[in-house]
Amino acid sequence: MKRPAFLLIFVICFLFPPPHAQSAAEIESLLSEKTITCEQAAYLTLAVAMAVPREEAFAVARERGWIRQKLQGEDPITAGDLSLLIMKAFDINGGLMYRLTGSRRYAFREMKHSGIFSDRSYPNQLISGEQFLQILDDITEGKHE
Repeated sequence: MKRPAFLLIFVICFLFPPPHAQSAAEIESLLSEKTITCEQAAYLTLAVAMAVPREEAFAVARERGWIRQKLQGEDPITAGDLSLLIMKAFDINGGLMYRLTGSRRYAFREMKHSGIFSDRSYPNQLISGEQFLQILDDITEGKHE
């Protein structure tokens, strides 16, 4: 278990080149989180997708409708909300229903269909730090295509 975690930390550190690079301690801290917050998810997703600074990431995602208005920064993010955030931030087209509705339901279904989420995942499932980093890695590697 320690070797895959170390390998994941190593890969993630190089996926975020400066000035977006995260300290190893911050990545390690994120790996140990049982659930990540909307603010953490917005920051890291937008840092990778479009180089948005940490202070502005959550507000930018909220203004653009990528995170539901009722969610606060400290709220844990669900698989459905994370799917929508990632699909929008990385400009992933998705299937017909996602393109028609742009909803988190169909964003989640697209991510599940592409293998980002397992068949046992569900939209209201909370996301751990390790899961989140694996999802970001899969997206940046083009697994969603």
